[in-house]
Amino acid sequence: MSPTEPLSAERREAFVRLIAKHTGIEIRARDQANLSTKISSRMKALKLDSSTAYYQLLESSNADSHQEWLDLVTLLTNGESYFFRDTEQFSLLRNQILPELIQQNQDSKTIRICSAGCSSGEEPYSIAILLKELIPDLEQWNLLILGVDINQLALEKAKKAIYSPWSFRNVDPDVKQQYFQLIHDRYKLDQSIKEMVNFQILNLIKDEFPQQDSELRDMDLIICRNVFIYFERAAIAKVISKFHRTLKPLGYLLTGHAELSNQNLNPFQIKVFTESLIYQRTANDSTTASLSSTLDEQQSYYPENLSSDTDDDLGDNPHVGRSIRMQQIALNLLRQLPPDTTIQKLGNLTAAELILQLETELKSLDQELS
Repeated sequence: MSPTEPLSAERREAFVRLIAKHTGIEIRARDQANLSTKISSRMKALKLDSSTAYYQLLESSNADSHQEWLDLVTLLTNGESYFFRDTEQFSLLRNQILPELIQQNQDSKTIRICSAGCSSGEEPYSIAILLKELIPDLEQWNLLILGVDINQLALEKAKKAIYSPWSFRNVDPDVKQQYFQLIHDRYKLDQSIKEMVNFQILNLIKDEFPQQDSELRDMDLIICRNVFIYFERAAIAKVISKFHRTLKPLGYLLTGHAELSNQNLNPFQIKVFTESLIYQRTANDSTTASLSSTLDEQQSYYPENLSSDTDDDLGDNPHVGRSIRMQQIALNLLRQLPPDTTIQKLGNLTAAELILQLETELKSLDQELS
């Protein structure tokens, strides 16, 4: 096969399996034609006229194979990111999770955070800005903010810390003014924030971690958002296990909304906040909880800290408060989906239709309670 010829269905499926095995990335049926184009592009760059030769290169265990995986991955992964992406989750970090970690670590004055799948660096730099604002004696702390990603080109951009206006959608203008310098049409991050973050190339599937001689260990917080949406289920389970071992007892794992549905989360305590779910490694790993894919089952492990404020406001009717909070959580989950996503278990309604129903019901409840 020449680089311009399409892959056979059999050969394409072999590449799909190999990519999943090496990276965890699931190439879905709708993306497989595009995969053929990307493979042809890499074959042309390498002057290979046989898909078999290219497959054998990827399957090898040598320096050339390692470099080619780095090049191919840049075509397979999405480098899309921006500062303070997902306002609700960053609100949870600012108001709840980071203050808790700061308080817990007052004696050691050490906090270790990992942004997994950090892409071009906006997420770990956003965390650095939050910590600078939350810790008044920052110079006395030993902070590690580690950004890891499989995409070499994205990490090179992250280390430069120079961004286009597109990286600042939904960002408070004051933040942009305080922490960035406008140079022509690009924004250069303040050096003090830049120096708070380290970057490291990492394959979540193939690379072994944690290791005592690596920075990726004993983490207080691991953030891995909008990564597992591209992974096969088995790959997600493998990485979750690694994350669990990498966290300190009582450390937190924050993922994208609903990315861990149908996974075994027994090693974690699941905490539900209005803004998001978050997963905490238990102090002795003896506490278990299971995450269901339905909101009704989620209510069975509803934490006290979620409903207390609403229950107090409603006096003799705390169940209404819990119902309101659950509907708010459902809205947050649904807003992460494409509007036309059909949800089979809920009457084949689309995400947009369910959002409208929930918003209408919440508005009606609010009017009844006012």
